[in-house]
Amino acid sequence: MGMQTTPMIEMDFAVIKEDFSRYLIHDGAILKVKIVVKKILRTAELTAQGYPAGTSIDSVNAVAAIVPQALKREPSKEPWDPRRDVGEEVKFEPQEEKWQEYMTTEGYRILIKPVLTKVFRYNKYNDYGEPIYSAVIQSITNIEKLGTTATT
Repeated sequence: MGMQTTPMIEMDFAVIKEDFSRYLIHDGAILKVKIVVKKILRTAELTAQGYPAGTSIDSVNAVAAIVPQALKREPSKEPWDPRRDVGEEVKFEPQEEKWQEYMTTEGYRILIKPVLTKVFRYNKYNDYGEPIYSAVIQSITNIEKLGTTATT
């Protein structure tokens, strides 16, 4: 017997806010991070409170760096290979972690906050002469209903 999958219903949505969260890397660069949502799906079943019993979000991470001039070099001749190149883990501090907000046509507000957990810096440089960074990003998700009974 194979595993049964729960059919998912796609919810159309509008982007309300999708700002970058910012982290200061200890080498002086600022890493900008956001999660770009492509699809939001839910199960047909709702909880007694009216929330989807299950959700799934299809997304990609967007990461960009603002790099001080002192860290820039000539672009690398060899392309970066994440499977072979070994990076050095670098420490960082959160500067601002922003909630991203989406509104579905079904009346749910979807909130997602990217959280940076690890950063690696490589001894290779992109076309702008900036060091190449890779980031491990987790997300915190919350769903609110319009007309919710939550108290503040």
